[in-house]
Amino acid sequence: MARIRLAQALAQLGQQPIIIANVTEETTHQGVVYVPLQKKNSIKQVDILILISSGGDLSLEPAFDLNINAKLREVWLQGTIPIKGVEKLSPNYIVGASNFICETVQQEWGLSNPKLFTIYNGAAQYKPNWWNRKPTRDPYSLIYTSHPSKGLEASIAVLNYLRKEDQRFTLHVFGGDALWGGTDKAINVPGVIYHGTQGQQKTLQALQQANISLHLQARLEPFGMVVTEAMIHGSIPIASPVGAYNEIIHNGYNGFLVEGSHTSDEVHQHTAQLILQLTQSPEYSAYIRHHAYNMPWTWNTQAQTWINHWDWTLQNKGTTISTSNCKCPTCNGAWLLTADGYHCTQCGRYSQNGQS
Repeated sequence: MARIRLAQALAQLGQQPIIIANVTEETTHQGVVYVPLQKKNSIKQVDILILISSGGDLSLEPAFDLNINAKLREVWLQGTIPIKGVEKLSPNYIVGASNFICETVQQEWGLSNPKLFTIYNGAAQYKPNWWNRKPTRDPYSLIYTSHPSKGLEASIAVLNYLRKEDQRFTLHVFGGDALWGGTDKAINVPGVIYHGTQGQQKTLQALQQANISLHLQARLEPFGMVVTEAMIHGSIPIASPVGAYNEIIHNGYNGFLVEGSHTSDEVHQHTAQLILQLTQSPEYSAYIRHHAYNMPWTWNTQAQTWINHWDWTLQNKGTTISTSNCKCPTCNGAWLLTADGYHCTQCGRYSQNGQS
């Protein structure tokens, strides 16, 4: 999903993206050219070659057969699990979708002096037709949008506490085992409205109606587009402080982070009390929602950030800043000013405000 969204946004900015994919024939859609895997060798020359993976059992070793000349070769990481073949490919940059991913590569992958750069994923925006009225947000509506293993049981436990106080609370569940190749299983719990695995448009529509988006989990989330998409559609995220969630959510400003094990009764009760307070304080909820709405990471912004990165790397083109009170806190490097904020020219770290 990330590579398709980025390619479409790049096309809107006048670039000419090509995706080698599992398609039956060469086709062009929204300015992006899709080339079948069996025709990969028809591409001989590009400016930038990006290889993307989330890790695990996946491997980039098949890319050794790509006979493509490129001015810049990059590996784009969506996960933290080591990937076969990365070092042998000798990329100019390893681009992580979060600082958390890049830090994990630096500390745990055992690569020799990797060149790292962080660029967040964008958030997809649902734009209804002009004749459709904007959905009314239900203050008692919660939403869970992910695979069940990431924390669905915790979300249901929070719902159960809330329904002891007010039966109007409901939990809409989008996503099931089908997301990871299994079969969706119905959920028969009072207050749970199970939608199963759905397309993006329906999920994004539901986020516009829900008041709270729940992300209580143990998994060290590499990035988590479910959070940024909740934010940009006005569904206030409440999450565990794991992985990149610590970067995206600023507690009490654009969402909430709840310390403790997501399986603990204490965390469930604390989250339920927080939701009750938000329900009873619509003005404060509006304050949080305003900052969540205005997070900078749309796909158009992130596509421009990629272009800023390429311009700096290939042409040394861009604006940098390094003062005593404005430089990378990790390595003291100069900041490159980009469409989404600040990127360190030495270690690649991203900062929204140039301070942390």
